Amino acid sequence: MGHLGLKTELRDGNTIRAYLDELALKKTLVQLWLTGADTLPFETTIARIARDTFITSQTPPLPVDQVLNISFMVDSRRFTAHTQVVATGVFKIPATVAMGERRERFRAAFKSGEGIEVFACEKVSAPFIWGRIIRGRLIDLSLQGLRMALEEVDSAEPAALARGDSFASVCIDGLPYTPTIQCGGIVAHVLAGPDPSAGFLLTGLKESDRKNIERILARRFPTTFGQAFPQKHRKTDIADQAGAPVQVKAADKAAEVVAPPPLPAAPARVPPPRPELTAVMRIRKAVRRVLIISAASGAGKSLAESLREDGFRQVSEAKSFLDAQTMARASQFDLVLLDVKVGGHFGQMILEALRRHELLLDTPVILVADRRDASVESVAEAIGAIHVHEKRATYEDLLPALYSILN
Repeated sequence: MGHLGLKTELRDGNTIRAYLDELALKKTLVQLWLTGADTLPFETTIARIARDTFITSQTPPLPVDQVLNISFMVDSRRFTAHTQVVATGVFKIPATVAMGERRERFRAAFKSGEGIEVFACEKVSAPFIWGRIIRGRLIDLSLQGLRMALEEVDSAEPAALARGDSFASVCIDGLPYTPTIQCGGIVAHVLAGPDPSAGFLLTGLKESDRKNIERILARRFPTTFGQAFPQKHRKTDIADQAGAPVQVKAADKAAEVVAPPPLPAAPARVPPPRPELTAVMRIRKAVRRVLIISAASGAGKSLAESLREDGFRQVSEAKSFLDAQTMARASQFDLVLLDVKVGGHFGQMILEALRRHELLLDTPVILVADRRDASVESVAEAIGAIHVHEKRATYEDLLPALYSILN
């Protein structure tokens, strides 16, 4: 089997075996992927070395004699070679190994900035969800399974997960131009350490979701996909278009004094009905992180309580710039509720300072104000707020904006 086109190669069998022995001893991750196909790699470890073969710990089923690429990192250098399937989880020891460039770690297929998340719920029975709920960004994806970064959500520490654990719902959320993919999942492997991750075997995948994954694997989208496109303000009124006839204003008539009719009594305001939520939406509410930046104990506290009562479990409250900075560095938030005035400072200044520190750059913002006027609208436009919520309004008035985030 030939080399991969790189200049430096290892051809000594003893040296190659020594590298593989070190990978097995240290349980170092190796990547396997199909040759000649634009597929994402599967990460596993080498369990032991035989005479002419090596055995991996977890590997998806592959046909015998299938040629694969194998890649691993030793001393910050990436090594790549060809191998061949002997049996499930058993591969031939490569005859040659190509040495590539130096780097710190494997390059993941999906970057953190793409905002693609996975959240898994252990048990789902409409309208309730319970058990362990884990959440993290998507790292790698294939038709057989996925690999995700683990974040602490609802007592789902990496140590609490074990191979073979079954989850009723695994959702891949945020794929560009693709609906949420939802199916069952079984934990395939768990990697602890400073950057814990877990692999899931996907079960019960619908045919439409399978086709969407195949489309994504065939051609990866650039990282700019999925981000909000700038809104183009078009003139829809014919009178505002170029070349429209200018209307001649008629002469003013003498004012007539007419007593206005009595105004009818205003009908009692009925709050809009709450929309029905799917299981995916309920899981999203449980894992979405909301940050409230407000020093007003009355409005901020009642709003936080309403969010928690509505099913948002991850609600944090910051009463100053330092509080918000500490929380934003510790967690990645999905929504910010920003008060126009936070203590003696303007909320706009606090948010701009956080963004200068590379915090909350792409996080949607809802501006909270005492009343909605021209100055508030100007602030909302300057910070790119998706909605302005008046403090005198009810929580139900905020739901359309909240649920737009969930969608």
